[in-house]
Amino acid sequence: MYDLLIPGSLPFLLVLIMIGVILLYGGHHSRTLSRIWLTSTLCAYWLMSTYFGAAWLESLLRQDFTPITNSSATRDIDAIVVLSGGGHTVSNNTHAIHTISTQTAYRSLEALRLRNMLPKIPIVLSGGIGDSLALSIPESELMRKELLQLGVADNLILMEPNSQNTYEQAVNVAKLLLRKDINSFILVTSHTHMRRALATFQTQNLDAIPSVAPHTSTPTTNTNWSIYPTKSNLDRSQAVMREIIAYLYYKQKGWISISEHLN
Repeated sequence: MYDLLIPGSLPFLLVLIMIGVILLYGGHHSRTLSRIWLTSTLCAYWLMSTYFGAAWLESLLRQDFTPITNSSATRDIDAIVVLSGGGHTVSNNTHAIHTISTQTAYRSLEALRLRNMLPKIPIVLSGGIGDSLALSIPESELMRKELLQLGVADNLILMEPNSQNTYEQAVNVAKLLLRKDINSFILVTSHTHMRRALATFQTQNLDAIPSVAPHTSTPTTNTNWSIYPTKSNLDRSQAVMREIIAYLYYKQKGWISISEHLN
């Protein structure tokens, strides 16, 4: 239901097409408006599906965050906090298979890379069941499973399995860090999510050092400015639109109260 409000999503596209089709059955003026409406919808979705369109939308979030590569930036760090980004459960009557989403996978890999830089630092995995229709176990459990298979020691992993959104992650992680007497930490999430995540954590009086996960779609140099539409670029555009709407919603709810803004 939430996707109905997100430009770039399939439900949003179907609503736009439905409006255009309804206008076709009106008078002459209505049919003219329908042609304009449907043509604009096609152009907008085509642009959002290209690398150029997705990159332009991402620039609206001022995404200047990068992964941490300088060891001097990790001095006095007490922990690595990783925010989950979704997962899926496939089941029949007797068995279930749980898998992490692409976003969560990239965030887990970034956590592993940072662990190799800071081998004795604990990793806080934050994420509950964000979508009960898609997943039946906490997303943090999925990340823990993957990190254990990648060689991370179990005694270095701290779990926060109850959060269903970024705001709850900030609140619950703040409580966990207080209990563990952790003051300085690296925050890992995707590049489109980082600004909202940092602002939400700062509202909880938590100042994190950002380290963004790798991008899920890295085009080759030959297609950087192609006008050919792809699903991966549409997903990037949709992520930006979701973040803008979510950011404004968080501001309205008071979950972001610092003087942070999108431009």
